[in-house]
Amino acid sequence: MLKALINCEKELLSFLGVAIDVVKEYKAKPASDKFFSLHSPSVLLMKCGRFKIQTGESIQDLRKHDMLIFPSKVISRVIESTDSPQFYLIRFSSKRMNRGSNFHHADSLFYRAGKETVKISLEIRDYQVLSLICRLLYKERGISEPADFDMELRRMSADLLFFEMKLIYSKYFNLAALHASRGERLSWQFLAVLAIHCRKHHSVKFYAGALYVTSGYLNRVVKKTTGKSAKKIIIEAVLVQGINLLENSNFTIAEIAEELEFSSLSAFDIFFKKLMFCTPSEYRSKCP
Repeated sequence: MLKALINCEKELLSFLGVAIDVVKEYKAKPASDKFFSLHSPSVLLMKCGRFKIQTGESIQDLRKHDMLIFPSKVISRVIESTDSPQFYLIRFSSKRMNRGSNFHHADSLFYRAGKETVKISLEIRDYQVLSLICRLLYKERGISEPADFDMELRRMSADLLFFEMKLIYSKYFNLAALHASRGERLSWQFLAVLAIHCRKHHSVKFYAGALYVTSGYLNRVVKKTTGKSAKKIIIEAVLVQGINLLENSNFTIAEIAEELEFSSLSAFDIFFKKLMFCTPSEYRSKCP
């Protein structure tokens, strides 16, 4: 059951790239719960009950108000469930994440988690805030033909979700950051600055200056710790900002080009077509 829920992407909100499932009662069947690999990053938020999950060599014993972060491709299986566990399952689109996620709050969250699952036992207030956002997104998912207001509410709720999760991770793992390498800390800082400034600033030089390092050094360190150069991550961030504006705003394409600080509409056209193999106009015409 958990495998089917986590690896199902057909119901992911089209432009948000995230979906919420509410599981009111989970009954594990040990004979059928074999190891499985996650297709995309996910977060499990326990409402009540008890849930044991094996991830790699470790066993996570989840109880009320625990949160478990699953990076993509982690190998997992359910061992047992007791006391009628109820939980929220937050799933992220692997397609969105792979093309340079719009959500750098989420990007930095899963980057910090690395390749292992991370368990966080939440304080009651943090759980209440996160579960409230989950309920709001879950309720919005049931609207088959959302009006403009509903679409905006979904977007704002998703932004709140990513921000709250990053806030939680920073709060509970602040001390863990002290043990990170200098390169890892620099990469975290780069992702945080990028999330704020990616619409207006597209050069490595800007981010290097903000972090008091050279452009070459920033590129090398980010490449070593994330697998992508700083320049590539910036390009992907700008691309997805453009995609979101095309999908979810009334801006003209010329206004989007201006919003993203391109020198001209043609410069935005060339940038977009090189990466998406179609023009912004062609992409917008295919949007639902």
